[in-house]
Amino acid sequence: MRYAIFSLGLMLLMVGCSEHRAGHSESEQPAANEQNRPAATASASPEFSVSVRLSDAAKKKLIDSKETIIVAGYFTGHPKQGTELRYLDIKSGQVDLGDVEAEILPGETATFNDLKLKQDGLARIDSHGPSILISVFSGRKSSKDNLLSCEVYEGSFESTHGRTIDIPCRLIEEQFPRHGS
Repeated sequence: MRYAIFSLGLMLLMVGCSEHRAGHSESEQPAANEQNRPAATASASPEFSVSVRLSDAAKKKLIDSKETIIVAGYFTGHPKQGTELRYLDIKSGQVDLGDVEAEILPGETATFNDLKLKQDGLARIDSHGPSILISVFSGRKSSKDNLLSCEVYEGSFESTHGRTIDIPCRLIEEQFPRHGS
């Protein structure tokens, strides 16, 4: 369990640091996979918010460069015993239940309402219910690379109901300063 969560967190960190943001490419999904069809979704309407707490240096750099912040939430669930491999994410071993994304300016709070989870996925998860992983990165308007190093939130989907989740962030260069520059 810990290794699957760590792997998913590491994957999301790598995605946040990659050159562009994109969803799963169609080439990553088998042609015969039912995921190629639009999935039915179930309303899971609990509202939650994410407050991105920036270091002073990060806030200044983002404002000065007119950069935005992306807040992304990824919903998954542990598969029920006997769930076919084609319904599982190859990297995490979890059932994909959908995702959400909001683009905000420094100082704003991302709010997520009327969430929709994939109904076919919900039918394939165990009694632990849906989980969420929240990742934050820069919008890449002024830089081709992610500028932010942010904590990741991970928990049950229920734990977010009606809450504002605080995610601290600072510049990557604050965390990993370049020597000799």
